[in-house]
Amino acid sequence: MEGGAGGRAPMRGRGGRGRGGGGGGGGGFRGPASNPRLQRAKNDFCQHFVDTGERPANFIRDSDVQQRFDEYPRLKELIAAKDKRIADRAAPSTYKRVDLRTFDLTMLGTKFDVVLIDPPWEEYRRRKSVATGELDDCEDVEVWSPQEIMNLRIDAITDTPSFCFLWCGAGVGLTWGRAMLRKWGFRRCEDICWIKSNRESKKNHDYIPDSVVTPTAEHCLVGIKGTVRRNYDGHIIHANVDTDVMVGEEPPYGATTKPTELYSIIEHFAQGRRRLELFGEDHNLRRGWLTLGKELSGSNHEAAAWARHFDGTVESFNAEGEPPTLLPNHLNGTTPQIEGIRPKSPTQLREEYTKRVEREAKAREERGEPPLPMPEMPRFVEQHPFNMG
Repeated sequence: MEGGAGGRAPMRGRGGRGRGGGGGGGGGFRGPASNPRLQRAKNDFCQHFVDTGERPANFIRDSDVQQRFDEYPRLKELIAAKDKRIADRAAPSTYKRVDLRTFDLTMLGTKFDVVLIDPPWEEYRRRKSVATGELDDCEDVEVWSPQEIMNLRIDAITDTPSFCFLWCGAGVGLTWGRAMLRKWGFRRCEDICWIKSNRESKKNHDYIPDSVVTPTAEHCLVGIKGTVRRNYDGHIIHANVDTDVMVGEEPPYGATTKPTELYSIIEHFAQGRRRLELFGEDHNLRRGWLTLGKELSGSNHEAAAWARHFDGTVESFNAEGEPPTLLPNHLNGTTPQIEGIRPKSPTQLREEYTKRVEREAKAREERGEPPLPMPEMPRFVEQHPFNMG
């Protein structure tokens, strides 16, 4: 996705005379029409929002996930290859209707590599009351206090390393979210932002007390437990495949539905297959995930059956012609196609090159062939689909 307001159409600057100076001569004020430094095409999306209520996000190009990568064939190839590997390795969609206030999370059968949490914040109830116009109509909406959310035993059910994705809304939930991650043994490493467009509704609502701006975004904090090194732990994470910004149409006001794009961001990044979502509803059910929630219409989870999906090992192929690496079966593994395209730092590429040279030297020794001179180390630059032809 191209950053900023990539869909800007040039708008001609306004001409006309400067103040008090006639047709451009004299000592009057020199406006944009007469000052070459200010003669540039630009759109004022903030003023457009004030005039029309249309948010600046409405004009961002390539925000549709389905067509976003059409102009970037190598990135499109990477996303397709990763999606295929994820789908081939995904466990069946699994779900369990439970009251999370009383359910023991340690009875699920495994620890988890990823936990996604969308708690019922007070902010959500406030939004619904604004949508309906009646606070009394929302008294039956379930709300958890920050202390109750913090008491969830996330630390006990997550493996090391693991990742926690916590939706925090747009208000004080961000402050509480950071405290929750610390309580559960995670450190905050990212903030994924959902920018909401209003192309269809053209409506804007103010639901945050004392807010001086119109809220048009929500935040999902990302926490990491344990140590993960991008240069060495490619079996655990694939970094920089996606961005930390999602742009999408705001759902009907008062709804708490989140963009499904977040699932793809998580699956592309975290290579663990044991994924858990808390406070889920029927629309959240997805292959490769265990979903828990009070609003689910049924259950199909059995702890032993869930655990069996991750028994044993899996072969992971890093390059053509190289022997596979055996990984624990709770990891996705990779393919030569993915490894040849996905973003990698120069350090990663040097490490891979050194290991490949060492393997070739060992193979020659085993065949009784004389060793070859050590080749000169190539100069490596960042590997990214944008840099490839």
